Amino acid sequence: MIILAATQHRRPGLDNKHGRIMGPSPSNPNRAPPRRRSRPLAALAGHGRTQCVAAAVLALLIFSADAFSPLQGAVAVLHTAVVLLVAISHGRRAVMLTGLACAALTGAAFLAGHMEDLSEGAAMRLAVSLTAILVTTLLSLSNRSARTAMAEQARILELTHDTVVIHDADGIIRYWNDGAEHLYGWTREEALGQPCQQLLQTAYPADEVRQALAQAGHWSGELTRVRRDGRRIVLASRWLARFDGQGGNIGIIETSADLTEQRRADAERQRSEGRYRAIFNAAGFAIWESDWTDAFRVLERARDLGDGDLKAGLALHPDLIRQAGQATRIRAINAAAVRLFEAEGAEQLLAGSIVAMYTPSSEAALVQVFAALSAGERMVEAEGQFRTLSGGMVDVVLRVTVPPEDEDWSRILVMALDVTERNQVQAKLAQLRTELAHVSRMSTLGQLAASIAHEVNQPLSAIITYGKTGRRWLARGPEHAHEVEDCLQHVVTNGTRAADVIARIRALARKAPPKTDTLVVEALVAETVALVGREVQAKAIAVRVLCPSDLLPVRGDKVQVQQVLMNLLMNAIQATGAQGSPLVDGDAARDITILAERVDDLVRISVRDSGAGIQDVEPATLFEPFFTTKADGMGMGLSICRSIIEAHGGQITAANNDATAPGSGRRGATFAFTLPVATLPVAPEERAAGDDVGESGGMHAA
Repeated sequence: MIILAATQHRRPGLDNKHGRIMGPSPSNPNRAPPRRRSRPLAALAGHGRTQCVAAAVLALLIFSADAFSPLQGAVAVLHTAVVLLVAISHGRRAVMLTGLACAALTGAAFLAGHMEDLSEGAAMRLAVSLTAILVTTLLSLSNRSARTAMAEQARILELTHDTVVIHDADGIIRYWNDGAEHLYGWTREEALGQPCQQLLQTAYPADEVRQALAQAGHWSGELTRVRRDGRRIVLASRWLARFDGQGGNIGIIETSADLTEQRRADAERQRSEGRYRAIFNAAGFAIWESDWTDAFRVLERARDLGDGDLKAGLALHPDLIRQAGQATRIRAINAAAVRLFEAEGAEQLLAGSIVAMYTPSSEAALVQVFAALSAGERMVEAEGQFRTLSGGMVDVVLRVTVPPEDEDWSRILVMALDVTERNQVQAKLAQLRTELAHVSRMSTLGQLAASIAHEVNQPLSAIITYGKTGRRWLARGPEHAHEVEDCLQHVVTNGTRAADVIARIRALARKAPPKTDTLVVEALVAETVALVGREVQAKAIAVRVLCPSDLLPVRGDKVQVQQVLMNLLMNAIQATGAQGSPLVDGDAARDITILAERVDDLVRISVRDSGAGIQDVEPATLFEPFFTTKADGMGMGLSICRSIIEAHGGQITAANNDATAPGSGRRGATFAFTLPVATLPVAPEERAAGDDVGESGGMHAA
């Protein structure tokens, strides 16, 4: 009832006809109210001043009549009219001051007219007048407060973005706020006096509404209406019945909020969820949604234990890795994941943890995932191995994604691509490459058969010779024992030499899985040069080895790296020796240079020949399988070399030499490969062994 009264009350600052707040609409701040309903502030101020002047004149007239006229009635009671006149357009302070002034004028008039004749009747009239002025002032102040409260309520109704519509018992609109104008499209003037439900074409449960209003006095629910532009909208509405003093229904106050966009967004979200679920369930690879909230807490504890470093905390407490994995819980899983982990159904995996099924070999990958997500990454990929429910093993590439709105890891999306077959094929290919490399080594050893025979025959012939000599010295008597000892020493030396040659050949011929060791480059080069020493001497080629003594060691499989170097050396020997020109002192026309040097975190080993160079072909083509420039070649040697070097984390290249460079001789070509520097120190005895080999085979000249 207060709301209705507020909308109908006339006061400055409100439109007197409609109770509308003057000023911009809250739904459209830039739209000013119609000028015909506004009252200029100057006019309002002038009206207030006129009332003040009228009140002052009236007060003086009443004072004069009370003080100087012979009237014996309670003329001062008329001062109440002055208070009421001021209360119409002024605030509480003005009303209070007016009341006090009227009381003062009443007292002054009493003293002026009755000072000499203080009768009981005059005193009673004074008391009645003062009481009337006091009561009128208090009532005016109270009414002023009520009017202010109602005006504030009216202002609130105008400021709200929701619609507020009041209609009478016949459904005729009696109030229409700015929110209703903005939402429905009809202005206040157009809506007032119109039947509400017909104007808005309201679709609502009429029987339910009537019953709720009759029983509870209010109703809440959803309804649809049609805007002025013809667009149908959905509203959340609340209706409140209005009753008169006798309890009769005199109308309804309704407030409504537009739900159209929310309903549209809900429908779009449902369609999106439907598409997501369809893709989720139909995907040919494993997908599951997980709740990692508890895992997040475990990782936070690990971070604290590592002084802010999650990886350090997990390294100190590896049990927390398993705890974090077990703390993940599956919320939804598709059929592909059920098949991948060999479950009988989704129920067997739901509420469990697939992450906890990782194998020890995948622990590092799991730590990588945890660390990346904890650092704020939204998507992480890692490869690992997991156990299935039947006890088998599957290799998978995991992609773990945190949705943008998920800050507590409550909805982690995990996709798993089964790469078990791929890894098995790669392992088989690696085995085949190893076997092919072994075949290539055996082929190379076959080419070196004459050199190997020479290397072995030399110490064997020396052993036979020194053995026969020693026997003759023994036959001459004990006094020649020192000559016999000298012969035996030569037998041992040459036997060791033959054993070393055979050991090197056996190492190259042995069929064994790759083994990564720390390799001294100087020793490796010297030993390889020694293996091809006979070929070098036969073709009168000078081999120069340039290897710094302080060069850092590398990591790799000795046999495979030696195979690469020997293959490049044999190619260099064939290219250089094919020229047919004799070696002349001081001429570098027939030489091979082996250079080892540090390049950042790698060691580069280059083999430079002085042959004809790479002709009529791109250098990179030489490393393709089955490509060869030799009439009797298979085209696998350099291809195998590239596979070996790339498997070690390096690269192999080929390029023609610059013929204009000082000391380059003929054009020739350079083949080079790189290997990562080893991080582990080399044992002194290994370095010493390399030095020994280097002294015996590091430099060859013919």
